[in-house]
Order: sequence, then C-alpha cells, then structure tokens
Amino acid sequence: MSVPIVEASLHYFVIFCSKLGQKEGTEHEKILFFYPPTINIGEQTNSVGISEAYVLFTKQFSPNQPCEFIHTKKNTLALLNPEEDIWMVLSVNNPTGIIGKDNKREYIEDEVDDIILKKTIQQIYQTWQTFNGSIMSLVSKTSFENVRKRLESFIKPYIQQIQFDQLDLFTSLDGIKFLPLNKNIYLTIFGYINSVDLHFQSTLSSFRFGLVLYKDNLILSSLEQNETRILYNYLINMVKVGPDINSSNTMMVKNNSNNTPIWQTKGISRTGFMIQKDSLPMVWLGGKPQAMIVYEQKDTFLLFLIDPSDLPELLFEELSSSLVQNFEFVNLTLEQHYAKKANFDEQYKYIYFNQMNLAIRSPIKPRGPELNKETMKLLNEIHADFEGGLSSEIIVKTQQDRWIVAKKIDFREFYIMFDNKNSSILEINEEVKNATTKFFKFLFTD
Repeated sequence: MSVPIVEASLHYFVIFCSKLGQKEGTEHEKILFFYPPTINIGEQTNSVGISEAYVLFTKQFSPNQPCEFIHTKKNTLALLNPEEDIWMVLSVNNPTGIIGKDNKREYIEDEVDDIILKKTIQQIYQTWQTFNGSIMSLVSKTSFENVRKRLESFIKPYIQQIQFDQLDLFTSLDGIKFLPLNKNIYLTIFGYINSVDLHFQSTLSSFRFGLVLYKDNLILSSLEQNETRILYNYLINMVKVGPDINSSNTMMVKNNSNNTPIWQTKGISRTGFMIQKDSLPMVWLGGKPQAMIVYEQKDTFLLFLIDPSDLPELLFEELSSSLVQNFEFVNLTLEQHYAKKANFDEQYKYIYFNQMNLAIRSPIKPRGPELNKETMKLLNEIHADFEGGLSSEIIVKTQQDRWIVAKKIDFREFYIMFDNKNSSILEINEEVKNATTKFFKFLFTD
C-alpha cells in the first residue's frame, strides 16, 4: 500500500423510530434525525429500510442479540437500539488508498474499528439522554415533531465536532484520569466538600456534590460510575476544562429561555460559575432531572446538583464565597501533585486501563504525534483481541521499528511502546519487566 490515503469520514448518522411509517409511502416518517441533510429524503429512507432489513435478517441467527455492525466494501456501520422502537445507525466511509501495480484506488475495508464505532454511537446517545432524558419519554410529554426539532438542535452540533479519522484507542477505552493524592490532602478536600454539602443541605435537601476535577484529572465523585464517566467525558472532551482550557473549539450545554438545552462556546473565565443560574442545564441522573452547577477556581472544577424546584432558593453568592474560602489554597497543592505525575509519565510511552474503576493513565495525548496511523491501528486490533478473549499478551514490531508490548491480566490492560529499533525481543521483554517492576509492581504479577 502506498500513499495518498483518503481517511475515514462520516457517511451518515440517522435516528429512527421503527413503529412509525408503517403504511406504504409513509416510510420517511420513521426518520427522527438525519445528518448530513444534503442527502435527499429518498436516500435517507432507503438507508433506514436497509438497516431494518439487516436487523430482521440477522435476527434469525441471533434472536436475543440484535445486529450491531454491518461491513460493506465502501462503508462500516454501527447500529444501536437504546430504547424500544428507537434505532441509531452510524455509517462511516471506509478509507481508500492506492493498492497494487495498476495504481487503482480501492477501499481499505478493515481500517475502521468496530469497538470504536460502538463506543462513539453509545456516547452520542448517552450525551443526548443526560441532557434531554430518553427520546420516547420526551415524545410522551410533547410530540414526535417536537423531538425532531430538539434532536436537530442538539445532535447536529455534537456530530459536527467528531473527527472520525482521529478516533483511537482512547475512544474505545473511554476511561477516567485520576490524580493521585496523599491521604492528608485527599481528606482535606473531602472535608471541605462535606462542609459545603452539610451547610446547604440544611435548607435545601436536594443540594449535593457531584464531582471535583483538577485540570483533566478526577479527584472525587459521589455519582455512580457510568454517570461519572459521562459527565467527565462531557467536561474534558466537550467543554475542555483540562489542559485545553483555552481551546477555541469548546462546546457546553446551557438552557435557553424555552428551557431547552442548546450548545454554546465556553468563555475564558477562570473563576466563578461556568453558567449562570437562569441558564443552568438539566441533567437526567437516576431517571430525574437535576440542575447542574459547575464552579471553576483556576484549574479546579467543582460540580454540584440540585432539584429544579429548590434552585430558586439557592444563593449563588453564598455558594461562591464558601468555595473561594475553602479551595483558594488547594490549587497550589494540586498543582504540585499534578507536576509529580507529569514528571513520572515522561519516562515511558504507555497506556494503562483498569476496567473495574475506569481509571486510565497515559502520558500520550489522544490523537497526539505518538499515535501515528500504524500504531493506532495496531493498538485497536490488540484491544479487540483482548475484548474477544483471544490473547492476554502480545509483542509486535511495527514497520517503523517501534516495539509495542501489550498485556491483559484480569480487568487491567497495559500497553507500552519503545522506539529502540535495534533491540531484540528479549531486550524489549527485559525493558518491560524493569518498567513494570519499578513503576507498576502492584498492577501485574507473573
């Protein structure tokens, strides 16, 4: 294979309701959302029909497990059935490259990773559900036409910011970075949070603490694991509250005057409430809406939740004063811990992931220069093997003479890369032993 390669790109994304459009000539009524709108309604309807046909056909062979992926020469599709009668289909154009002596451009059918597409389509629905509730519950309160308008205003900007040629192993793992702290500073922060909770809960029983972040690292959470993951993903990858805090490509949700969630660009403020009281977004956690309050104090971000009925009684000025008083000095201590972690991380190129607590640790930036196309593809394939239980340890040497060593033990995955092109496999194995013994001795045992 030789360059140039046309990278993977979005073909289309559709959300449809299978119980609509049952009469001939009304099939287009199934469509609740379709992107891009440049595809005509006839092709949109055909895409839905083909997806339904695949689902019905494959159901004969797997009645209890609906079809999740479709592979064609030109496209790779992921299907998700998040609610009864609701389907989402994400279709990605396979990359193309010059293959063979006749310089014919052909599709590279195995380049797009199934697990990455599955995770991407799940994140689309989870983000929608977090800020809007389920699709059918919204239909029951309003109408299908209202839901179509809401999907258009909410999902369209979300889809437009996804770089489909840049999705990588970090997308698949969807982990959370934790900041290691000593016991004293951890208990100090916990004590501050608890005092704020107790103070405001004395008059507003629904007020509660949610998350504390420092840059792109989680420090504390009172939420369930998946709720933590969703809101962490939103704050880090959409709002970009971590090291990319000054990025111009930020998106955050606020409620407009009609109490409908919309996307807007985050401002550059570094101290104060991210969104003011009259525009706070609602998040659906535990099946009920709660107002989400995010307060930033330099590089520390605190998230609180409160029932909408209690929100008018919450004094923002009092909450702000309490947070400034308690957290002003904490930033310096957290910066020191963050610097220590960064210093350690510079010694190796690795990715560590714990499936039990979703902890991910790596000095490698997602879509960073360390993850070239070949490395990214190999890491995705290794992760797929791990997910399928096909192997527990893999050593690979790439065409660019990079060594990749990957291990999976129980619920932990570890990937480490060496650019020692003249090293033998025995020498690389010894390097891995030294690294795991020195820095990860509690993670793996022979």
